[in-house]
Amino acid sequence: MLTKEQLEQWDKDGYLVIPDLINPEYCEELRDAITRTIFDKLDLLNHPRTCFTTYEANNGEQDKQMMSEYFLNSGDNISFFFEEGAVDETGAFTRPAHSAINKIGHALHTDVPEFEDLCFSSNILEICRDLGLEDPVLPQSMYIFKSPGLGGVVTPHKDSTFLHTGGTALVGLWIPIDDATPDNGCLWFIPGSHREPATLFMNRSKEGGECVFVGKKNDNFDRDDEYVCVPAKAGSLVIIHGDVVHKSYANTSENSRNAFTFHLYEGKGAKWAETNWNLPTEKGTFVHMYDTEKGK
Repeated sequence: MLTKEQLEQWDKDGYLVIPDLINPEYCEELRDAITRTIFDKLDLLNHPRTCFTTYEANNGEQDKQMMSEYFLNSGDNISFFFEEGAVDETGAFTRPAHSAINKIGHALHTDVPEFEDLCFSSNILEICRDLGLEDPVLPQSMYIFKSPGLGGVVTPHKDSTFLHTGGTALVGLWIPIDDATPDNGCLWFIPGSHREPATLFMNRSKEGGECVFVGKKNDNFDRDDEYVCVPAKAGSLVIIHGDVVHKSYANTSENSRNAFTFHLYEGKGAKWAETNWNLPTEKGTFVHMYDTEKGK
């Protein structure tokens, strides 16, 4: 599926845009599936007001979401995280609750059939092989909303800060359900930054109940002149190297920027550290791609 030129571009830049992975009708099926999931799974009366951000708060305090048992226990189920601007200091929503969601994670690939079908489709498996993955493992998946006028900034980061494979490849697959544009918060990358491994890691604390950041951010995170804007049409695929620096701005438009994303790591030779926030459970949400029925 991936051409020689595309693989060379991937190796050079650390990211790659593949147009037309899925068609518009499929995008709407996924949107409908996530709407059904919200109404089936979200108990607003009893749900914690857990908000999501990427890094530590500007005042140096650990982000509340990272401190949450709810987050740490979300790896093998369907959990909901809200935008910071949608919940006030009393825990009350500042807008209709169902439009206040930042993301849903982290087991859509096992718990929602439409997303399971996509993750283990023949096209995705072919891409895994083209990338040279011998035993790709899927540990987590997310649906990100980036709602109009609310979807916040995602600060510069490397995905390998959050998922530690022990040195084997980490790859993100990001599929916009809406057109991703500069106005609604498309991705921005520093091409070639994947050649510098991450030096900051989010670790599960030994005491449990929280995560802590260890190390420091890479020096190139703040080189604003090196970022490249990468718009992507709905249904395309953006492949993201685990060590490439990327970010997105707030959605200041009147249009949503929904996206589905999941991560793969090379299982051959991997040492999935106990310091990872997301650890395998007996539910089996760490899926070896080539062992799935759809992959045979």
